[in-house]
Amino acid sequence: ARKGFVDFADQVGLTLKLFQTNPKILKRFKDKYKYILVDEFQDTNFAQFELLKLLAGKRANLTVVGDDDQSIYKFRWAAISNILTFKKTYKRAKQIVLIKNYRSSQIILDTSHRLIKHNNPERLEARYKINKKLKSATRLKNKKVEHKHFDRIMSEADWVAQTIKQKCDAGE
Repeated sequence: ARKGFVDFADQVGLTLKLFQTNPKILKRFKDKYKYILVDEFQDTNFAQFELLKLLAGKRANLTVVGDDDQSIYKFRWAAISNILTFKKTYKRAKQIVLIKNYRSSQIILDTSHRLIKHNNPERLEARYKINKKLKSATRLKNKKVEHKHFDRIMSEADWVAQTIKQKCDAGE
């Protein structure tokens, strides 16, 4: 701070402090941004949610997209409580659950769902009885899911490269 450097957390924290202590500046930004979209909401932290609430104000023209099962930034202070309590904060929010998947075969989706359920009861699906069981919209073949375990990262990389080469050679 003495040298004038800021990191990501500082950017959020300083903006939050500016908005909290300077209503005219907050109003200028609220007027400028009438609609707000936040993607990957599950990876926001407490300060980011506070900033969002200030910007959204009473209008609350908000769209947030998030999936608690994809939360990966706890090490960056992501607060899964943001997504878990969003509907308490915004009682009129409409919830839309997207279950159509365009990337994976049904067998991969089913296998993943069985695995992720081990995180119950803390998941939205278990806590709020939300059906998040994905349905495949692809025409991918339902090949058996295999578990591969490697002793080293290079062994895994070698296997991936070899598999890609075999598939290319076979015209797949």
